[in-house]
Amino acid sequence: MPLGERPAGTLLLCATALLGSCQSLQSTDTIDANPQTVGNLRAAVDLHPDPRVLEVELVAQMARLDLTGDGLFANVYSFNGLTPGPELRLQVGDEVIVHFTNRLPDPMSIHWHGIELDNPNDGTMVTQNPVHTGESFTYRFKVPRPGVFWYHPHAMPTNAEFKGLYGPLIVEDPHETTLRAAAVLPTQSQTLVLSDITVCKAPGDNDATTFAPNPKRAWAFTDSIGPFPGNTAYPTPRDLCETPRGRDGESLDTGPLAAGDIPNVKPEKRCGPRIPCRVNEGQLVLTNGRVASPRAGTPEQPASLSRTAAAVPVRAGSGQRLQLINAAVSRYFRLRLTDQQGRLVPLYRIGGEGGLLDAARVEGGMQGQLDTLFTRGEIVLGSADRSDVVFRVPDGQPGDVLTLWTLDYQRYGTTEYPFGYGGLPTVPVAHFRITDRSRNAPAFTIASGTPLRTHPDVSDPVESIKDLPVTATLADPGSLTPPRPGSDNPELLFTVVGLRESIDGIHGTPLEGGEGDYRDIPHIPSSRFARVGDLLDIRIRNGTQMHHPIHLHGFSFQPVRMLDTNGNTVYEYDYNEFVDTVDVPSTKILEFRVRLDDRPMIEDGSAGGALGRWLFHCHIFNHAAIGMITELVVLDAETP
Repeated sequence: MPLGERPAGTLLLCATALLGSCQSLQSTDTIDANPQTVGNLRAAVDLHPDPRVLEVELVAQMARLDLTGDGLFANVYSFNGLTPGPELRLQVGDEVIVHFTNRLPDPMSIHWHGIELDNPNDGTMVTQNPVHTGESFTYRFKVPRPGVFWYHPHAMPTNAEFKGLYGPLIVEDPHETTLRAAAVLPTQSQTLVLSDITVCKAPGDNDATTFAPNPKRAWAFTDSIGPFPGNTAYPTPRDLCETPRGRDGESLDTGPLAAGDIPNVKPEKRCGPRIPCRVNEGQLVLTNGRVASPRAGTPEQPASLSRTAAAVPVRAGSGQRLQLINAAVSRYFRLRLTDQQGRLVPLYRIGGEGGLLDAARVEGGMQGQLDTLFTRGEIVLGSADRSDVVFRVPDGQPGDVLTLWTLDYQRYGTTEYPFGYGGLPTVPVAHFRITDRSRNAPAFTIASGTPLRTHPDVSDPVESIKDLPVTATLADPGSLTPPRPGSDNPELLFTVVGLRESIDGIHGTPLEGGEGDYRDIPHIPSSRFARVGDLLDIRIRNGTQMHHPIHLHGFSFQPVRMLDTNGNTVYEYDYNEFVDTVDVPSTKILEFRVRLDDRPMIEDGSAGGALGRWLFHCHIFNHAAIGMITELVVLDAETP
């Protein structure tokens, strides 16, 4: 049947390579979890005959999904009937064509997070008009860099993403085949899209606390500051579900939401001293759209797990690769893998947002003078962070289960934590069950420093732009023709004004949907201006008491160092990596380099794809929605 002529409500899905089949899905159907993988994740159906072109249909629509496998149904926002949406898996240089149709009640667009594409395809409110209900839009771009990426809405993003509208996009590093052949990388890999959600119960039955205090509940700080304290802060599920908010955070008088509905969580634009701006994390943690099978005990003393619980089959002594994506609105994931006896199984980071690293790393602990606030061998993902990790399955007996847990992470304050903030229970996100021991092959090995891009069979280290001369500065917006609002200060200040997050003390325009044409939206008063080809040295000063994951659209940048509030270096990045999102700890300064490389326009191959307005914001979406957002405007080199 030709493109666009499928029956209404029928969507094509293709299962993972382990199942190798396609199916037709009605929007009211439920999906059984794939026992060989984790959750709902499916591969996209390619509609194009050219293997270097991936052409897909993405339909944003409501779907009723079982989040647990045993009858906890939720009315989610979905791509193609599932959350997460289909996985787009590509090679460097491949072209992507996405025919997007919006069947949701809110205007939508798709942002291709981390992809260095041409400006018209970035999918924000300063690059296109939103796609309204019943309308369609085609995105087209090429993927120039390897890495773990994802896609999500960038019109009304806080609520839509919380309700399930996101999906993974993986661009394979061209050196992976060589490193797999050399037994440096494992052959078995899982994509894990992590998120959270709150599902309303029947009116009158919603919880008065997000996470009730429980001395028996597992959490990260048992040894240091007592048992699990719970999270009783406003807004609770009862607040969100019994007195629901509109899409802009305004109070509605429509009565409570029905069981299975997912509440809006975006704070009201007028929030501040009188109206709280806080957004709590969701009650349920989802891995590829499913709640992982529960496991009693703690990471250090795990209880047994039912043999019928969903778990990825693995062999003792084998290597396993996890490509991790944090698609949550505000939750940080502190990931710890333990074996059947509760012993830590180290996670080695081999890459993430810019493809493979030069060598494997162990994260956590003290990095220079910077206390990361998590244990070595764990991985922390702030909102929108991604990481490519590997672990070795330890020796064990068939039936033994390794569990990947998420623990609370201290992203607010210092001494007062967690009383007033935080209070997230420790819960599983994935399980791995040993089936037997590896045979006919030596056990997989990896360690900190294991060569990847510096492996002798590859010899292609990551480019360093840290020591290149900075020959350009930000343009003075007042001297442009015509003059524009903004600043030429290379340091951006993240701060809180009137209990609302801001940049340079300015609350940026939310830029979410709205009326009129996107070309008429005025520049944010904290905007920065630069010219294509410039190599810039930028600093982000976090003047708040909480962490902020900063994200720059359109360009990958290279972190240089982390400094304290006095400008003293506390951590020098001793490796090279291109990223698009970095978590900046409270009261710290991040210095990074960014090169504003041009790229061709996808339509005709002409120069100038880097020109235009690129958003720059905290990726805790409720922070961006109330003011912690600005833009980097890239001008032609000849612009006066």
